Amino acid sequence: MRMATSQIAEAVGGDLVGEDRRVDLVTQDSREVVPGALFVPVRGERDGHDFIGAALAAGATAYLTARPPEGGTAVVVDDPVRALDDLARWARDRLPDRVVGITGSVGKTSTKDLVAAVLGRRHQTAASLRSFNNEIGVPLTILNAPEGTEALVVEMGMRGFGHIDHLCTIARPTIG
Repeated sequence: MRMATSQIAEAVGGDLVGEDRRVDLVTQDSREVVPGALFVPVRGERDGHDFIGAALAAGATAYLTARPPEGGTAVVVDDPVRALDDLARWARDRLPDRVVGITGSVGKTSTKDLVAAVLGRRHQTAASLRSFNNEIGVPLTILNAPEGTEALVVEMGMRGFGHIDHLCTIARPTIG
């Protein structure tokens, strides 16, 4: 989904630092950055903020950050993961209401792939990559739906109580 960094800043309640630029895709993995990407630093075993320089060197158009900006175009936020959720909610409002949510104990990825194949016979369909079914993958699936998407298939997994509910507040599936 194409968006301007000014739209991103507004959607997430962040501050835009640098030029207003166009973003064509979103990633949290600095190794997957290509020109036109928004890089989202995620804190886990390592802090994704440590890879902002690598993302910029790889051609990232912009990045979210909870730290002081390191150059380029940045959207300063309190929490990049929460901002990713907010941005995905904003993007979901721009998608049609044909969103299928796939959950379950086993077979989610296979079912997601089969549903996407069937929908793809009639509609421009996007679906979760691999098993992108968590609090990072679901927002990325929504944000990376190509322009013209008519149907979206979202795989949603659960790591603990309340996870599916949280993911549903982002994806808002109309079919489950």
